[in-house]
Parts: sequence; C-alpha cells; structure tokens
Amino acid sequence: MDIEDCISRLEEVFDGQPWFGPSFLSSLKKIPVDFWNEKPKGGVHSIAELVIHTIDWKKFVVEKLQDNETYSIEMNSDKDWRPDISIASQEQKDEIIDQIVVLQDTICQLLEGKRDSWLYEFVLGKDYTNLYMVNGTVDHDIYHLGQINLIYSQVKNNHQ
Repeated sequence: MDIEDCISRLEEVFDGQPWFGPSFLSSLKKIPVDFWNEKPKGGVHSIAELVIHTIDWKKFVVEKLQDNETYSIEMNSDKDWRPDISIASQEQKDEIIDQIVVLQDTICQLLEGKRDSWLYEFVLGKDYTNLYMVNGTVDHDIYHLGQINLIYSQVKNNHQ
C-alpha cells in the first residue's frame, strides 16, 4: 500500500462511491437535522454525537500528520465523546458538515506531501504505524457510518 492508495480509500469512503453503499458525506447530508439529536430506544449515542466524535478523531489524525507528538485523545474521555452534544438547526448541521469536510480534505492534502516509506514509521508519540492510523481512519468512518445509518432508520421509523 502506498500514499496514493491511502488517499483513494479515504476519499472513496468519505465522499465517493464505496462498494457497500452510500458514502459518509452523502449519508450525513440526506439525514434531516430533526433526527440528529435523537437516540434510538436503548441507544447510547445520537447521530450528532457520532459525527462530533468522528470530527474529533479526524482532528487527531491531522495533528499527527502535522507532527504534533503530544496531541492525544484518551479513550472514553470527554475528548473522545464530548458531553452534551446538540445540533439544533440546519445551519449548525451545515457548519458541522463543513468542518468534517475541511478535516477530511486536510488529511488528504497532508498525506500527499508524505513519502510512501512514512506509512511504515511510527506515529509520533504512539506505538503503531502511520499506515495503521490511516487505515484506522477509514475503518472508523465505516464503523460509525453504519451506526449513523442504523440510528437514522430506527428514529425515522419511530416518527412514522
């Protein structure tokens, strides 16, 4: 795997045409803001919480790509899952989508400046490789995309 492959995978899942269905971005855009704060019965997270969580981890990747050794997110902390997330308007939803698009674009732009060998180096301050982090970003998007679409189908059915 090389940098070009990594960028292609990131772009395909985020706003391309992945083999498994709609992309991350197209899914977010189609879900009305009225459903973003709802949690399905017995659910832990809302769509808004999942999107903000994804934004925070994309920010982590940007920081690591910019050689910030000290930037970190502790699992299950307020930095990992921000408390009291609420997206109350279409304008807020659009701002959040713009924010995630900028982070995604930044990741791809920063990757373009890396050598292929960089993928096999360790992430600054971590015990895993850059390739593992980049592939993990794709996996993270897919994982939460599935949750987002499942939550949307559940809360939408509650309104019918």
